[in-house]
Amino acid sequence: MHWVVWIYENLGKLQEAEELGRLVVKKQRDVLGEHHPDALDSTGNLAFVFTQLGRLREAEELNIAVLKTRRHILGENHPETLTLAHNHPDTLFSMANLAVTYLGLGRFREAEVLQVAVLQQRKSSLGENHPETMRTMNNLAVTYYKLGRLQEAEDLGSVVLEKRSSILGANHPDTLYAMMKLAMIYNKLGRLQMAETMLVEALNKQTNLLGNSHPDTLQTQSNLGATLNKLERWQEAEDFLLPALEKQKNILSANHPHLIVTMQNMADTYTKLGKLEEAEDLNEALKRLKV
Repeated sequence: MHWVVWIYENLGKLQEAEELGRLVVKKQRDVLGEHHPDALDSTGNLAFVFTQLGRLREAEELNIAVLKTRRHILGENHPETLTLAHNHPDTLFSMANLAVTYLGLGRFREAEVLQVAVLQQRKSSLGENHPETMRTMNNLAVTYYKLGRLQEAEDLGSVVLEKRSSILGANHPDTLYAMMKLAMIYNKLGRLQMAETMLVEALNKQTNLLGNSHPDTLQTQSNLGATLNKLERWQEAEDFLLPALEKQKNILSANHPHLIVTMQNMADTYTKLGKLEEAEDLNEALKRLKV
């Protein structure tokens, strides 16, 4: 049943994923016990859903609990199993999930430490071309971007996009996600035309493949609006940002980082378009979220 949760999450049906995820965790804990590997897997999956929804404190709490339990079960304090405890695939999965949560919480240094450790072990055990290795590389590129280490971010993001395009295909959701993330690095580097071209391509493909309400599609749409803002094409920016904002409000928590970014960009666009009341309303809403 936990695979159904994964399917809902990948389809962007986050509310359904949460509801089913809670049910699976409860049943597995009741039947198998909370320390059973299947129960821990399901708890980790639920934590990831919380991260996607922007409920980061709840995600952090679950991720830390799962990571501690797995290390304990694998024998962290026994000399012969110390390495296994840290390098076991289940432990690495929990560390990677916790790193994504820290990234959402703005705790970028903590995210980097975990991601570097996970990436090293996944390269060693799975190889550089394994999907989980590439996922960790992509997340680390995002962390470098957040830390302002843009050259490292670009180098790593370019490798991920090239590998995913070659292995998964140009139209795979993971490839399109990597394209969107690399485009935002280009945005930050001031390579706006290249960023726009990549975002338009990713958005068109994501809309056809995932639908226009999938969280990944909406993030790309929001990022394209932000790029158009920088290009001073404010009416076009509004045309992308406004529908993205309305849909994100329906599926993400009120303090989700992606929603907040879209609100900030929309407020900037309204200001440039002379829609000062709308801009003020959004800025007031943002202030309340930061309290």
